[in-house]
Amino acid sequence: MIKIERENDLTRLSAAVTDFSESLGYCQYKIPLSMRGAKSETSVALVKGAIAHRDEEMFEQEHVQLEPVTTEQVQDSSLDIEFAREDVFSALHIPFEFPSQNVLVSLYGRIDKMMRVGSTLIIQDDKFTTKPKSYDLLNNPYPGQLLQVLTYLNSSFSMKKFANPLEYFQVAHEQKKWQIRICDSRTKKPYKIYSDYQNSDSQKYLHGSLRLFASIALGQTEPSHHNSKAKCNACRDRKSTRLNSSHSQQSRMPSSA
Repeated sequence: MIKIERENDLTRLSAAVTDFSESLGYCQYKIPLSMRGAKSETSVALVKGAIAHRDEEMFEQEHVQLEPVTTEQVQDSSLDIEFAREDVFSALHIPFEFPSQNVLVSLYGRIDKMMRVGSTLIIQDDKFTTKPKSYDLLNNPYPGQLLQVLTYLNSSFSMKKFANPLEYFQVAHEQKKWQIRICDSRTKKPYKIYSDYQNSDSQKYLHGSLRLFASIALGQTEPSHHNSKAKCNACRDRKSTRLNSSHSQQSRMPSSA
């Protein structure tokens, strides 16, 4: 859920990483809906994905022996390290200046897999699907998938879900790399992997998306409708269906210009 709290001259906007990535990457109307407390029904695909993530975590616990990563190891970029699957939590805090207020955007999440190999910090995010072949002709990941992993890659980290500011840490590195693994839900094996090093373009994309997210949440910018009937049909929440329907009609109205 997206929350807004005002404290003197600072507006705090907090949300889950997935609230941000799904709304900017899939449907911007998820932002006002989330702020109203509306929740979509849990889809079968989401349930299967959660089960697959749990199975992967349990498999690693049972078959892979990982030594706890020490503070000294985290700070030495020359050492290869690997954190246990889904054992690291993230927090990203980005300030923005708007004409009428200062805003601090805070996004919280849980990382599938984090490691450092050859001085490169790697964040890995797994997406499980029953139709992996649908990605055959897709040269790049979906925008929401990329925004999610970029958010993790630029966050601070903690071994606790509810950590205080002093418990967050950074991992020393020379460069950053993201990986999105498209996994077959039946075999649990990666079918396709998207991967790239972070550069100035990806940082600008993330920063611009965060600013747009804040602007929509604060009511300074109207959400853009995707005009996709398939996306609207996939939204099972009745409140959002009614809202999306009205905005679909507005988006098709001719311009007065």
